[in-house]
Formats: sequence, C-alpha cells, structure tokens
Amino acid sequence: MTATDTAVEPPDQITPDTAPTAQRGTGKLPLPAPVLVVSAVVVVGLGAWVEFWYLPFVAGLVAGAFSAWRRPGLLRAAMLPVVLGPVPWGVLLVIRALAGDTIGGTARTTAGLAGLPASAAVTIALTLLVALLQAATGHWLGRALLRATTTRHDQR
Repeated sequence: MTATDTAVEPPDQITPDTAPTAQRGTGKLPLPAPVLVVSAVVVVGLGAWVEFWYLPFVAGLVAGAFSAWRRPGLLRAAMLPVVLGPVPWGVLLVIRALAGDTIGGTARTTAGLAGLPASAAVTIALTLLVALLQAATGHWLGRALLRATTTRHDQR
C-alpha cells in the first residue's frame, strides 16, 4: 500500500438481530394497530357475552406475540392487557346491568358466599382483576414464546 492509497473498511455489518432497538425494522401489519386492538376488544366482549371467559388470555397471547414482533414502547405494551381484559368485560357488565340483568344482586350474593364483604363493587372489581390477570399472563407468554423462538432460530 502506498502513501496515497487509503484502506477501505467494509461497511458496518448491522443485521436486524444485532441492530440497536431504534434501528430495527418494525414489522408491517396489514391493518393499522388500532383497528386490530378494537377488533380484539369486540371479540373479547362478544366472547364474554356467550361465556367464553378465557378470551382475555387468548387475546393477550396474540397481542404479546405482536408486541414482541413489532416492539412497541413500554406504555403501549403495558396498555394492551388493560384494554384487552377488563375493558370489554366491564363494558359487558354495564350493558347487561342496563338491560335489566341483576348484576349487582348476583355480585353481592357471590361475595357473601366467598366470605368477602357483601358488596357488589368487591366482586365486580375482582372479576375485572381476573380479566386483567388473564390478559397480562397471555401477553407475557406471547412475548416470551415469540422471543424464545426467534432467539433459538438466531443461534443456529
């Protein structure tokens, strides 16, 4: 190499796996994310109407897989279980109460049988907490499963 020759360094080899979070390409969804979230909320609400009580977990599982794939911010990832669990169940409870179902009486009876204070608010709060725990557990599991499969695939 002479004095006038310059060494050409190879370009940075940044792959999607080794890139910093800001440089990672986010996956593109066929529909905007708000449309998918609203659709999931409607599905969970309708599922609760026909007594598919496990749908917050399933919706959280799918949302967790999508959030591991798209890597949204912490606030959005934390908001998904709240929106997918207690919100549809709470809306359904309000609709059924307005339609004349005895939600309050049933909740007071359930609280009394469970040894809790005979208050409808306690039972309804625990019901919404169960929906939140289902959605949060599904969200966590969806993120963990997708990250475990991508990590195992990258190590090969």
